[in-house]
Amino acid sequence: MHNHIVRGILIGGSLGVFAALLLDMHMGRAIAWGMVAGFLAGLTMERRRDRGGR
Repeated sequence: MHNHIVRGILIGGSLGVFAALLLDMHMGRAIAWGMVAGFLAGLTMERRRDRGGR
């Protein structure tokens, strides 16, 4: 179950780092927002997999 969620958090955090470097954002805030978005994406993927979706 946690594979999608952990992967989403890691990918979201890394995208937050890129956003902070490219868009001149505060590093901690960008990483936090990226991790939250990644968590929600991972949760969505997990729920879709449990229901038999693609």
